Amino acid sequence: MKKIISYEKDIIFKTNIGEICSISLEHDFTVDDGFLKGEFILNGDYKPNELSLNRESFEHRLPLEYELEENVDLPTLSYDIDNFEYTVDDDILSVYIDFGVRYDEKKIEPVIPEITEEELNLDDFSDIGQNDYERNSEEEVLTEVEPEELNPFEADIDVVIEDDADIRDEEIRLEDEEKDMILESTLETDEFITYHVHIVREGDTFESISSKYNCSLETIKEYNNIEALEIKSKLIIPDSKDE
Repeated sequence: MKKIISYEKDIIFKTNIGEICSISLEHDFTVDDGFLKGEFILNGDYKPNELSLNRESFEHRLPLEYELEENVDLPTLSYDIDNFEYTVDDDILSVYIDFGVRYDEKKIEPVIPEITEEELNLDDFSDIGQNDYERNSEEEVLTEVEPEELNPFEADIDVVIEDDADIRDEEIRLEDEEKDMILESTLETDEFITYHVHIVREGDTFESISSKYNCSLETIKEYNNIEALEIKSKLIIPDSKDE
């Protein structure tokens, strides 16, 4: 079972943000009394304007508390950052985080309440005979006893448990149309800058990353000051629309 927790936050800086020089995102979470509690730790440095030689450092801690479902098998629970993106507009840094929570579902047995003799009021059934049918001796016709005269202890009880197996991979995130509206509205600003943070996975190459984000190899290497890829390292990639 996997769920995605979508987290968004606008962070106001003390000056305008001309260029993000470096940025990293870590997390520190624990499970406490059915809740996943902790914080995202965001830090890095930036230039107040693109021509500035000075860099300003920053660090922000972003708290998050998420209530786990009752069917979570805690020994199998794991969580990590699935995706991280951010945008810059004047003095505001907007972060978008997809936090993946994975676990196995534990089987929850249904609780069937016990029925006591007092609740059944056995006095109402004292006149019930041993047979469920009465025979008409003259016509040899069987007459079925009315349902209310049946012994309650001889009735079958069917317990139906609804299967919720179709409710899978629920994602707590904005709908695609809402994201498109937000993106379209923010891109109308000329000074709006968009960055992607790509987490390097096995099989990634500079060519595949360049093709995915439509960004040149030279730009990727220049922004990240690297010549080789390392698994789980983070690459800062400017949106091609901003170039």
